[in-house]
Amino acid sequence: MENSSPLPPITLLIEWENAIDVADDWTRKAMDGLARELAAVADRMPQKPRIMYLYNRHAVPAGTVEKVIDSEAPQLRDLADLEVVPTENLTYYKLKNYGIARTRTPLAVMIDSDAIPQPGWLDALLTPFAEPKVMAVGGFTRLGHEDFLSRAMALTWIFDLEGDREKTERRNSIHVNNCAVRTDFFREHPFPDLQAFKKQCVFWLRGIKEEGHLYVRTADAKAIHAPHPGLRFLVWRAWTAGFDSDFVTYHTRTKSRVGRLGYAFVHYAKKLARAGKRVLLRGDVVGMPWYERPFALLIALGYFTVLLAGQITSSVTRSLDPLPPFKPMAPVTA
Repeated sequence: MENSSPLPPITLLIEWENAIDVADDWTRKAMDGLARELAAVADRMPQKPRIMYLYNRHAVPAGTVEKVIDSEAPQLRDLADLEVVPTENLTYYKLKNYGIARTRTPLAVMIDSDAIPQPGWLDALLTPFAEPKVMAVGGFTRLGHEDFLSRAMALTWIFDLEGDREKTERRNSIHVNNCAVRTDFFREHPFPDLQAFKKQCVFWLRGIKEEGHLYVRTADAKAIHAPHPGLRFLVWRAWTAGFDSDFVTYHTRTKSRVGRLGYAFVHYAKKLARAGKRVLLRGDVVGMPWYERPFALLIALGYFTVLLAGQITSSVTRSLDPLPPFKPMAPVTA
């Protein structure tokens, strides 16, 4: 039975950082998918949603976002109160923090500029907030695939695969490319500023759960994330992931340099085994023929070997600070 209950007022926050790297086609598809989702629930929204596209004005030329909106999804201007917000050198997590500091609605939804919402996404992401104790909700993001390399990485990457519904909902994790939070709560618990590239969400979730706050994950709020844009990007991403893995090791397993170095090899073996199992046994999920699978194993081997090198380098060269406490944000006048 189709849900007809009213949806609460929301602000959608979309960073324009990922859009710099991926093929333009994916950001266009993401906008189109968002427009379709908003149109599907427009009759259930007593208050028009607000959309904020946030970007670093030193990395993105003025007018870029508006031009894509006008050419690919002009209907967004009718479906929502649209705002394009330049910032001063803010990066991924800081863009999201800043967006929520500017938010005036009780709920804020985060979706990446290169993530395509699937039918029913918004309704599924907002429904758990009917329970007042729920402070945050995470959706189910999978990696898009359209060629050999993207199929190989869909099997290698951290995201679950299509059909992993129960596994997704069991996992104690959040992908902030597809999630929603209570605005006032998040202002008290913003993403921390860490010595890491993409692990702020890991420690954010860890922190709020340690305080006893309720987080829910739903596999019904689906989004498809753009694939990685080429081998050169993957090498860089593997290197940064190695540094991030050492950061996580330091704060969750051992602060000893010897221990960090040793665990780098354990992590390497675990990740390779997982990727190998998925390539060999679940390649059909991403449409990978058997003749591609040996080469996909080589892609996984290369990716995790670069990651291992980064993790070793971090373990022997970096001194890491303690995790900072949550620092509440003041609202910003929009």
